[in-house]
Amino acid sequence: MSDLGERFHILNSTIHCAIFYMDKILTTRDIPKRRWQLLATACVSVACKFEEAEEHCPPIPDMLEMTRLNISSLEFRDSGELEVLRLLGWQLRALPPNHFVNFFMCKGILFEDDRWQGNRKIMEKIPKYVKKYAEFFCNLCLQDYVFSKYSPSLLGAAICAAARAALNLNHEWRSELDQVTGYSFREVNPVFKHIWSHYEEQFPGHGKRTPSPQSISGI
Repeated sequence: MSDLGERFHILNSTIHCAIFYMDKILTTRDIPKRRWQLLATACVSVACKFEEAEEHCPPIPDMLEMTRLNISSLEFRDSGELEVLRLLGWQLRALPPNHFVNFFMCKGILFEDDRWQGNRKIMEKIPKYVKKYAEFFCNLCLQDYVFSKYSPSLLGAAICAAARAALNLNHEWRSELDQVTGYSFREVNPVFKHIWSHYEEQFPGHGKRTPSPQSISGI
């Protein structure tokens, strides 16, 4: 599904919604594996039509060719898209973690007295880097089903902490973030540690600076 997103330049948030649909279907229905490819492709198509402008939706024949589904566009509509809609009960509202991350970032997860790499003031480019790291951690968590056990809002809060940690900010979690996210350090810390350990496993050497509890707490 992520490959489809890259191939057709689909918005990252749309792919997250598509995977949210697929997860919801697989956790509420016993779907034979032989149908997973069809339903996954249909989830991407439905998410595009719901989330994106019509002109940005990838052509069905091109999606079928890439996913090697040997069916017609009409068959895809009936056995794919309409089946997804039926399985979802036509409830397409989706709030994956990256939606919460974007919401938290709009409220502000950086502060004027933040310091990075020791005692340096944050530069103008830091907010851009925080956004890139947040998107990176959203995608990283998306690739491992184990993170689906967390609520999207809590995972989003922990991703914000991970983005701050990756930038070597002095405090990865501050008391102000309790108000921004609605979660306390005590709630976020175990999820943050899970994300950070997964990051270290996937990218050895990049996560050497594992924040201590005192550092992340912001106390």
